Amino acid sequence: MYVALTTASTGDQPNENATIVAEEMYRWLRETEGFEGLLFLSREGTTLGLTFWDSREIAERHQASRMQFRDRMLSTAGVEIGETVDYEVTFSRLGAWAGERKESGEGGI
Repeated sequence: MYVALTTASTGDQPNENATIVAEEMYRWLRETEGFEGLLFLSREGTTLGLTFWDSREIAERHQASRMQFRDRMLSTAGVEIGETVDYEVTFSRLGAWAGERKESGEGGI
């Protein structure tokens, strides 16, 4: 499993805006070959976006379109993109909370 982590400076925008962006990104990415999931973590002023992929090769194959879409979404949302760094998942054990959240924002965590 391969993960791309992107940081974004959100200024004084409410965390709910990150949820809206994440839901739109998920709708676009879910049909992409090798895409396994999306996780957004937010606090005042900063959001971290993690995209999960089957492999580094698949993520790299889709990198140009992913970055173009990411930049368009985040600039529309009025946030400043920090950096994107790549990681390999070396261990993961997540509880039942890690299941899909409903698009309304209910359920999940």
